[in-house]
Amino acid sequence: MVNPNERTLAHGLGLAGGLLLIVGGVVSLAFGLADAVTGHVFGAIAGVGTAVALGVIGALVLLFAHLASRGWSDRAGTCGVLLVVLAVVSWVVSAGGLNVATLVGGILALVAGVLLLIEPATRAVSRAVASS
Repeated sequence: MVNPNERTLAHGLGLAGGLLLIVGGVVSLAFGLADAVTGHVFGAIAGVGTAVALGVIGALVLLFAHLASRGWSDRAGTCGVLLVVLAVVSWVVSAGGLNVATLVGGILALVAGVLLLIEPATRAVSRAVASS
């Protein structure tokens, strides 16, 4: 079982990261709409596509951060892995762009995932050491 303080901190960081990813999606949507107004069709398509992807990733980060503290409290390691994967996917989707909200949201989701993985990792290592 993950320490309740670690779980609460991971919950807060995950919620903040998910909200920042959604804000990053809104910013990307605004840039996409600005590209559409100026006649840059491919820039508009890329901006809107990035906005949709970041909105979905942000919603999933919110979901798994909430599940780690409430619904799946006994499976916090699973939520930690999913948060780490979603953080990496958010960085890939943003493609290293200048959207600071997306980068910070991904970092917060990554830290939340790592916090949830600390206890299961130490348990696995102690079991491996004890069995050898």
